[in-house]
Amino acid sequence: MQKLANKISKNPRLEITSFALGDPLPENSLAEVEERLGANLPDSVRRLYRSLSHATLRWRFRPDLDEQTRITVADEFANAVSRHNLYTTAGSVEILPLEDMLFEEEYNLPSLEFDEEEDGEDFDFCSQKYPTREFERMLRPFDLIDGFFAMALVVQPSNDEWKMMLLNDHWSSYEESRVTYLDDYLAYTAATWGLVNARAEIFGESRGDRRPALRYDPELAASRVPPTLTSPT
Repeated sequence: MQKLANKISKNPRLEITSFALGDPLPENSLAEVEERLGANLPDSVRRLYRSLSHATLRWRFRPDLDEQTRITVADEFANAVSRHNLYTTAGSVEILPLEDMLFEEEYNLPSLEFDEEEDGEDFDFCSQKYPTREFERMLRPFDLIDGFFAMALVVQPSNDEWKMMLLNDHWSSYEESRVTYLDDYLAYTAATWGLVNARAEIFGESRGDRRPALRYDPELAASRVPPTLTSPT
């Protein structure tokens, strides 16, 4: 995360509006979380939280850009989900503290109102059916990208590696996401400068969870980075 912040700060077209890294979690804190969870954390989760306890990074295109650069940026982001936010928050990463991510009810998914017996359908995930409410409780927001998108871990304590899914529609929908894994997600996030729309494009796919997990592909990541971010200034 520090490397990404350094890269952003060196681009004169951009400015960081918020940046904070929490101190790494000590081993005893991780052990306490595992005891509360009743299972070992995946290695990828342990590695991350041994390097930081939480992280926030937000940046935008500078509002005082010259007219030609603003035109270029507008053209490059013509179809971007977050085009209206380019001069407020174009890139955003907010990794929750581990205990908040796993246990804090504040981050439970918003549930649509329906009668479970009459309207609720089982959700088929990785060839196993879960009652809708049960599956929603397994989804724990991890990166609070913005008010519309978040990336969540599918917490299955019996699994050695937890999958991840993109939440959209103000975090209430998870049926339009390709699944991935934590290390791959972090690699995509860093390679795409934390751009909100880049993650929406990479992981947004109707019932993409039925396809194999998306692993990190540097060419795919590069294809989602506009030239404005990488071209010489």
